[in-house]
Amino acid sequence: MQPYVLRSWEKEFPGIGVQAKSPDSPRLYRQIDLEHVQKIKQLVFGEGLTVAGARRKLEAEAPPMAAVSESEAAEVLDALGADVRKRLAVVREGLRELQSLLSNAPSSNGHGQATRRAAKRAVAKRSAAPKRGAVRNVKASATRKKKATRKH
Repeated sequence: MQPYVLRSWEKEFPGIGVQAKSPDSPRLYRQIDLEHVQKIKQLVFGEGLTVAGARRKLEAEAPPMAAVSESEAAEVLDALGADVRKRLAVVREGLRELQSLLSNAPSSNGHGQATRRAAKRAVAKRSAAPKRGAVRNVKASATRKKKATRKH
C-alpha cells in the first residue's frame, strides 16, 4: 500500500494506526490494524466499493472494536518510549553545551551579552540542517567558478 492511501484511510477509519504526537515519529500499526486495512483493501479494490461504502459495510458487519490488550499497549509504549528517550538525550546534550558556554565564556560588558550571543550561535549552528550548508557550499563553489572563468 502506498503511504498516502494509508494516511487517507486513517482519516476515514479512525481506529486504524497509532501515531505519536510528533510528525517525525514513524506510524505504528497493530496486527488488528493490518487485518482491518486488508479487509478495506478487499472491499475497495476487490468488490469495487467506495471508501464510504466500505466503512458502512464494516460498521454493519463488525461488532464494536475490542479494547486494546495490555501487551499491545505495552508494545506501542515501548516503541514510542525509545523515540522519546533519543529525543531527550539530544535535548540534554544541547543544554549541557549551553550550560558550558554560559559558565565558561567571559562577558564583554558585565551583563553577559557576549555569552548570550555565543550561546545563540551554538544553538543555531546545532539546529542548522547539514543539507542546507552543503547546498550553499555547492552554490558558492559554482559562483566562484563562474567568476574565475569570466576573468580569463
